[in-house]
Amino acid sequence: MDVLASLTPLQILTPVVLALAAFGYVRCLATALWQTLLGTAALAAILSLSYPFIAANAWGWGGAAVLVLGAVALSRLGRPPAPVAPPSETVAASDRMDIVIDGTNVLYWDGEVAELASLRLVVSALLKRKYAPVVFLDASSRHHLKDKSLTEKDFAKALGLPQNRVMVCPAGTEADAFLLKYARENNMPVVSNDQFRDRAQIAGKLRLVRGIFAKGKPIFESL
Repeated sequence: MDVLASLTPLQILTPVVLALAAFGYVRCLATALWQTLLGTAALAAILSLSYPFIAANAWGWGGAAVLVLGAVALSRLGRPPAPVAPPSETVAASDRMDIVIDGTNVLYWDGEVAELASLRLVVSALLKRKYAPVVFLDASSRHHLKDKSLTEKDFAKALGLPQNRVMVCPAGTEADAFLLKYARENNMPVVSNDQFRDRAQIAGKLRLVRGIFAKGKPIFESL
């Protein structure tokens, strides 16, 4: 307390402002990587007019480069994997066979820990069979994957699907209600290992496609 009392307001606020600036910079890198890096390069060019790239300033510029690289690494933590492009054999919209995927359930098909890779492999396998998936996810899927920043756009890119074929349901709701209603109204099968006991009346009228992973590949029952 004595130490804090001896500090001036400027001395207290400076580390707080720097911490907030660092957090904001990492967030900018996470949402707009290349634009932020271009802005960083432009700022470096302006600063180089006063602090040129010479041996005397090497430590300063080197330290700045390390900080930027560290911020880039932090911004990439927990981001979804690179998008997987839909296979070339995907058929035209008029010929495709639509199918609903219980995305939150499929995240756990290949183990006890949620993996976006599992859902991505299931989507890819269905595309190869000339199905056109519509993926429903609980809002809690972000927590399962330990990345609260994931959006529908992020999921769609990671799965190689158009954004309008991925739905992250609102917080406080369950994807089950949305996906079962959608599947019933459009007469579509549902890929899920969930038995939907609390909605048996609706689920009982639908074709449920169950699956497992064997040697890293999804295998579907009755599909």
